Amino acid sequence: MIGLLYSAVRNVDVHNFHQFHEEQLEAIERMSSGKAINRASDDVASMGHLSKMKAETLGSNQSIRNSNDAFSYAEVGDAALADCEEALHRMKELAIQSMDGANSDQNIEAIQKEFDSWKEVFAQVVAKTEFGGAKIFTDQTKWFQTNWKPTEITTFDPIYMEADKVGSRQMISNGTISDAAANASYSSVNNGITAGSFKLNGAFGETEISVVAEETAYSIANNINAQTQTTGVRAEAQTYAKLSNLSVAGDVFFKLHGRTSVDISAQITDKNDLGSLISAINEQSYLTGINAELTDSKSAVILSNLEGYDIGIENFDHSVASETIKFTGLQSDGVTSSAGGSKTLTDAGTDSSIVGGHVILKSPKHFTISSNTVNELFSSSTGTSTLNDLNSATVDTFDNAGQALDAIDGALNKVVDNRSRFGHVMQRLQHNASGLRKSVAIVEQARSTREDTDFASEMVKNFRAQYMTKSNLSVTAVTNKMSQTALQLI
Repeated sequence: MIGLLYSAVRNVDVHNFHQFHEEQLEAIERMSSGKAINRASDDVASMGHLSKMKAETLGSNQSIRNSNDAFSYAEVGDAALADCEEALHRMKELAIQSMDGANSDQNIEAIQKEFDSWKEVFAQVVAKTEFGGAKIFTDQTKWFQTNWKPTEITTFDPIYMEADKVGSRQMISNGTISDAAANASYSSVNNGITAGSFKLNGAFGETEISVVAEETAYSIANNINAQTQTTGVRAEAQTYAKLSNLSVAGDVFFKLHGRTSVDISAQITDKNDLGSLISAINEQSYLTGINAELTDSKSAVILSNLEGYDIGIENFDHSVASETIKFTGLQSDGVTSSAGGSKTLTDAGTDSSIVGGHVILKSPKHFTISSNTVNELFSSSTGTSTLNDLNSATVDTFDNAGQALDAIDGALNKVVDNRSRFGHVMQRLQHNASGLRKSVAIVEQARSTREDTDFASEMVKNFRAQYMTKSNLSVTAVTNKMSQTALQLI
């Protein structure tokens, strides 16, 4: 009987000893690793969830590093564009300086040299700006994974900043409005414009421009400018004509039409020197808006109205009967004759003529015209703007400097646009990185709650297991002693 009792107690002691020992080992393992779950068998339900949370944390941390790289990339690009902007500001200053009539040829040459050097500065910044070995101003798209979700990326689209790809877009009317029309009666001649309309499609939107019969380029340009906020396109108007081939010297009379109409008279002593006619026209330029300039040969007069009013000659008369003068419409360059050719004016017949102006449309961005029913203004039913690029800009003449100013303004507009793009991206990246850091902290806290060891609980378990193990050993010792005493009695 005593043997059976001893055996039963012995088995219970061994079982309890193993149980408390395992509890102690488990508590020690969790305290030493710091993890409540060290193997899948510890918590089967939580292992998969914890693995996903860890993957999200690791991905978010890498995304934060990617965001920092993307921010630095944009920061380098913005700094480079600031250098480009500085170069363009100086180029604009030089272009305006070159348009000062007090400049000598030597001064213009010096200004052109500095202008070219700043163009080179612009080109070098664009060509050599890099981040981590990658050129920023290239035709390659750059992607940055800036969130742990694979569909959320930050993209830098191609930035075409080469000098031959930036500038202003323009389109010049190329219809028959600048052809010279002539008649014996001024009231019977006009610039050829008939009623119609055309659609102007710019960077901001599209609008329809209506044109009335005999409307001047000045008026058409104003109508376009009234819609600039809708289309992003502005317009200028210029009119050029030429008086030449005076048949003989003598007194010349006619009425000159521009912004207003004035009577012109000039005494010409040499048919190959029209200097006195220049003086007579320029004396009235404050009324007509028409300026006159002698050609190098002095035998021709270039008339210009930079507002775009028609230039008209009415009732040409010469002190010698039946003598003539040639009146020619010119293209927008003020040199090339228009397709309509020249009209010969004489007091014996056709004594009146008129030339219309050109409309010059400009925009920093691409634009088109379409559905054109005014072929006298534009020769085609569709038209596309062309690039006046920075690389071709020069300031060696007044007209070239004006073209350079347009190209510089277009380039500045693109620089500002791209700096704004970089700025928006940097703001978004800062917000994105801040959000990811907060997300990582929250996920890590949640993961820690599930995965990390509760040291207080485990220390209690360890103490309990140690105490119970010692108690178990004590009971075993008492049991052994009891069995020995029983044997001694027997």
